[in-house]
Amino acid sequence: MSDVSLTDDQKILVNADADLFVAACPGAGKTRAMVARFLKRASEEDRRGIALVSFTNTAIDEVRTRCGDRSDVLSAPNFVGTFDAFLHRFIVTPLYVAFFKVHPRYVQSWSEVQGTKFRMATGKSADVDLEWFDFDDQLRATLDMGRVDRNFGNVEAREKLRGLRLEAEQRAAQVLRSLLQAGTVSCDTARFLAEIWISNDKYRPILGGLLRSRFAEIIVDEVQDCGREELLILEFLRGLGIRMVTVGDLDQAIYEFRSATPTKVLEFGTTLPLQPMLIENWRSSPAICAFNNSLRSRTMIERPVGDTAELGTPIYLVTYAKPDEILPSALSISKQYEVHTDELVLLAHRRKDALRAAGMAASGELGSNRVAAVADAGLKLRSAETDAVARRDAVRRVEKAILAVLADGGDLRFKSIEGACAELGIDERRLREVSVRMAVSLAAQGKTRSQFANEVRAYFRGVQWAELNVVEPELNGLGKLLQAPTEEVWNSISNCGRLPVQCSTVHGVKGREFKGVGIVIPKSLKPNEESGRTLLDDWEHGHDSESRRVLYVAGSRAKELLMVFVHQQHREQVARILEGSAVPIVQLKV
Repeated sequence: MSDVSLTDDQKILVNADADLFVAACPGAGKTRAMVARFLKRASEEDRRGIALVSFTNTAIDEVRTRCGDRSDVLSAPNFVGTFDAFLHRFIVTPLYVAFFKVHPRYVQSWSEVQGTKFRMATGKSADVDLEWFDFDDQLRATLDMGRVDRNFGNVEAREKLRGLRLEAEQRAAQVLRSLLQAGTVSCDTARFLAEIWISNDKYRPILGGLLRSRFAEIIVDEVQDCGREELLILEFLRGLGIRMVTVGDLDQAIYEFRSATPTKVLEFGTTLPLQPMLIENWRSSPAICAFNNSLRSRTMIERPVGDTAELGTPIYLVTYAKPDEILPSALSISKQYEVHTDELVLLAHRRKDALRAAGMAASGELGSNRVAAVADAGLKLRSAETDAVARRDAVRRVEKAILAVLADGGDLRFKSIEGACAELGIDERRLREVSVRMAVSLAAQGKTRSQFANEVRAYFRGVQWAELNVVEPELNGLGKLLQAPTEEVWNSISNCGRLPVQCSTVHGVKGREFKGVGIVIPKSLKPNEESGRTLLDDWEHGHDSESRRVLYVAGSRAKELLMVFVHQQHREQVARILEGSAVPIVQLKV
């Protein structure tokens, strides 16, 4: 990349010879500048490497693409990957193998593993979830009643659980030990283990020696998404003399569910000697920048300077009563501004709201039925507009269905998909291929639930199981294992066709941009448990909150056209907010 193509502010990021914390608005060209720095520094170092980490695979894929023909810099001693991948590879795995005598297999969350829930004698209630417990450095569990799911049971069931706290904590500790001994580790647990080992006087020097000899500098993209454990790791690396280059936007901190703490990130950033700002937005139109600025909680104000800087398109505020009214309106407005369907995306905080707006059911609404999983995966895989996360989740549900059949009653409760494959001797790549082939070969449209269930069972009987490196299973219990879904679940699948536009959660498109964006504000807005305020209350009265920042990230994905689809119950409040912030809007009702 030519240094001439960079602005003066971007050149500060590229050429700084000290630790720095860069605040950058969306569309400020931070990725271009970071890649330029990465290529420059990788060329300057003879022995040690440069690490460039971010928090999403999308962001990392973009970095790899922008490295162009410099594929040499993507291999050792350099590293380009997610923060989790960095943590797993260079901090957790080396000591995990020493502790547990098994190579770890990482899963995104415990929800991907069957054996992370257990029953307690609490009456009519759901299972107790491992996610409700904290653990200390001896792996002793402490139940946090504040995390207990609201659907767990009634007041009596919760009181019984409280009374059985000690037993529940003992059970949780046993479950965690079983998981770790099996080599299954969630991302949260990996951070927990990293914190333990970095804080331990015995193991800290071991890790320090490994990391100091490997890396000269770490470039952290989206630093605002760091939680306590990530900040601890960055402090640790900085203490080793590894140069620290951090870039982010605190108003884009949307990972509080993963303990991201933007205020702590700001405190960390102020300790770094250089703190430049990138406020020129090369992506969005003036109206979209005005929308974004109305949602900012910080002092930085973005300024449109790119090809869309003279565009006069307003923000469309569209009122709807039912979710199925959103898509026709989005298509109509987009056509008016020559935004093609492949340049348009519908976004929502919750996946099910985005899918409903696009005319599709969410996988989580389908229950645990394996036949439904196959039908749902086929629908999502055949649609080019389904986002990568939805496709991955759908395929993994099919993989679990196949493993359940092959296990033939075997206990896979404590196994991830990877761990189950290892135990059954199955090639993971082949399992994914068979899962995808099964899903796309069987179409649910125009069939009854019983007809489709029979097709799934027939497909199972015809699979060449040798492809998975397993002995031909007997398949005597297919009727029980592959039952037809309920009528309600089946209707939600079979009535869906190909998605006409892309749809996603806001988290799923972080780091991406689109010519047109439709944001869905649903009827149900969950109040914050502590403040009692909704997203719109925070937006109107200037309170910083994650839900407000999520909306900010959604709006900042748009380049030319931004449509806000708000349920009729909230129209007046949203209109008042936008007009009070001098955001140019056109109001429509569908």
